[in-house]
Amino acid sequence: MSAIMRKIDGSSYGGATLTRQEIIDHEHDVKDAVSKYLNFTSYSLFFPRSTDPDAEPPEPEYRREDRELLLPLVQGGRMLAYFVVRDVTVQAPSVAPKYLAGIANAALEIIALRKHCVTDRLTGLFNREHFLSVLTRAVDRVKGCLVPGAGGLAACENTDTEMPTFSGNLGVLFLDLDRFQTVNDRYGYPFGDRIVAEVGRCLAEVCPGFAAASRYGNDKFAVLLPDANRRACFQLAEVIRESVEKLHFDDPVSGDRVRVSLSIGYASYPQALDGRQYGLDASEQGRIVLRKARRAAAVAKDMGRNRVFGYRDILEKGGRVLETLPLDRMAVSLGTTVGARVGQRFLIRSTISGRPADAALTADERISGRYPSMYKAEAVIVDAQEDIAFAEVLHLADAAWPVEPGDRLVLVTEQQSIFDTAGGTETRDEESGLLEFRAFMGRFEEYRGEGAFGLCIVKILSEPPESVASYRAHMESMTRHAATVARDVLGTEAVGGNYGLGGLIFLVPDVSDEALRTACAEIATRCESKLAVDVCAAGAVHPCLDFQPGETLANVRDALDHALLLPAPRVAVFDSVTLNLTGDRMWADGDVYGALDRYRMALELESGNSTARNSLAICYAHLGKLEEAREEFSTVLEREPDDVMALYNLGRVLHRMGRLEEARVAYDRCLAQESEHIFSLVRLGNLSEREGNLDEAERLYLKASTLRGGETLAYRPLARTAWKRGDLEQAREYLHLALNANHNDAHAMYMLALLYMEGGEDPQIAEVLARQSAALRPERGDYLGVLVRALRAQGKDAEADQVAGRIPEA
Repeated sequence: MSAIMRKIDGSSYGGATLTRQEIIDHEHDVKDAVSKYLNFTSYSLFFPRSTDPDAEPPEPEYRREDRELLLPLVQGGRMLAYFVVRDVTVQAPSVAPKYLAGIANAALEIIALRKHCVTDRLTGLFNREHFLSVLTRAVDRVKGCLVPGAGGLAACENTDTEMPTFSGNLGVLFLDLDRFQTVNDRYGYPFGDRIVAEVGRCLAEVCPGFAAASRYGNDKFAVLLPDANRRACFQLAEVIRESVEKLHFDDPVSGDRVRVSLSIGYASYPQALDGRQYGLDASEQGRIVLRKARRAAAVAKDMGRNRVFGYRDILEKGGRVLETLPLDRMAVSLGTTVGARVGQRFLIRSTISGRPADAALTADERISGRYPSMYKAEAVIVDAQEDIAFAEVLHLADAAWPVEPGDRLVLVTEQQSIFDTAGGTETRDEESGLLEFRAFMGRFEEYRGEGAFGLCIVKILSEPPESVASYRAHMESMTRHAATVARDVLGTEAVGGNYGLGGLIFLVPDVSDEALRTACAEIATRCESKLAVDVCAAGAVHPCLDFQPGETLANVRDALDHALLLPAPRVAVFDSVTLNLTGDRMWADGDVYGALDRYRMALELESGNSTARNSLAICYAHLGKLEEAREEFSTVLEREPDDVMALYNLGRVLHRMGRLEEARVAYDRCLAQESEHIFSLVRLGNLSEREGNLDEAERLYLKASTLRGGETLAYRPLARTAWKRGDLEQAREYLHLALNANHNDAHAMYMLALLYMEGGEDPQIAEVLARQSAALRPERGDYLGVLVRALRAQGKDAEADQVAGRIPEA
């Protein structure tokens, strides 16, 4: 027991001193430790108004007349807070309080040890290992929100305070100090450590409380931003970049003033993933997103440093020419990992574009300006590999102004091209008869206005055996054999071309959708049986809806992405399902109107596509068009009465429309099909609670809390139910459980802050909780309102007035 009662030396944990927020977060752990040895009905924290760091910590105190026990929480010899136990009888008041204080502080010691295990000693941020584990949990949490659906709508909606809300997104920022090795070499590593520590302090200060900031290694940092879209990532990255840019460090030896800057890259989940990456586990998906954010940071450095770059922007404006090759070819810094695909066109911009230009008129007069955007050529990708691609020049602006390494690439569509897109010399592979891609595009340009046609892409997926010395030679050989198979199936009128390494593309005149689908399936089957290779075959036909002929190439690429998601044989022709998948990607990227348009097109092609209709209805609900959403969900249920997704979402729409009895029927029907449907259980609990039937509401919430994933949804409603019954201690317990399940549950923080205020307990704790809830949801006036109350209770009237001025008008 003497070990339990000893003072805690915080320095033994690398200075992992607990903050007030961390003590509040772990209040429940202290309570659990003490409750093993003492029976009590209520408890709370209390922070002393001021403490002398050199003073001896106070002794525990039992106030018999009030039946109240005050246990000082001490770390490193310093008083941090009181843990107050109420309605308690202590049998040995002269001895027991000291032992109970030792137990409470032992719990505090364990908390500090946990913090030390996950903290970088130099910066105080999370260490790399803990960051990766937090990222994995965050990815796992939103995996159910990848596309609109029963779970997706319930998890993604942000209009309801009955449940914790999730956006179905997260962002990862990767930060790399610019030219930091030069600083270390010139001023020494201790000076460099000082800079890293200060950058870490700056990160902790500017990142919101719900973000997880870490030192990823040496001069590199990573930040996880939950429930964040690309815009939120960019905004935080800019705040961090500007804050670090303002720092300066004085070297005591040389007297130099040193400034530093950051190059920052960011990537969003799930938008940064593609194809079969969606099938990986959460840990691997998290690492992929981090790797892509790191790639974006590398591009930010390549673009000039001290800037922010998004992973999704690399393809559009982050590429450059690596090397020029014979026959108007070049290697470029874009690969399939950033979305580069055969057939994409790029304008090649001179490196002097946008640079300052000046000249001297006289010794005293100078003129200055900036070079305009100056484009040298247009090129098309003909071979896309994982990290790099090879492109051919389609058009050159001036033969005397050649493409050079370092020139920048700008992705363009056909309509944006500033060069003439017609023409081109036909070159053909003698063995396969396939045109080079540039020549194929020329033939496509000439043909596409002449009537109906189809495009077919065949991509070889099989890896060569280990005995094959040359990967390229193997893939080229397989491509030639696949071309023979494809010609046999498609006929002699089909025009074939190369589509990168291991790929081929065919233009098939006057072909129907069904005929092209049959041909693609036949090509895949023959390649597998005759060549023993796994292939992916995709097609698209024109005319199709309102798509222009030139858009058929983009459509067949979407069909290729569709096919890659399928099990073997991987065959897809651009259809209603393909449109649904592209709509899902737009939804995940936050483009609700673009997704809405795709779902409408999907239904135009196939009115019976229930998935597309469900998704369309969810878009309507997201935009507040509840009657339109109700009609679409009802249409689905007319055809498929047992569709759980449509039943639940219809219930939610009716719920939001105030048609509560109809909503209850929909939820009950949903549970009849799926008895453990968590969201329906919680919604039915909401309805029972609204009617005053707290026993039934509690039963439904408790059932939901026992199911996987239910703890994040049910504990807060359980707390609210207990509060309505007047059981504030039970409400406190549930709120702590809610925050353990979701540390970013802003409404649980708000309710806990209210509980502290309503109970007449420490307003400092209410202030901490209210600040964090308001930081998560700054638009919520009620969250700011309880912060105002907590500040006024402490006499901080001036600060309270400032916060009150930010409360939005009702």
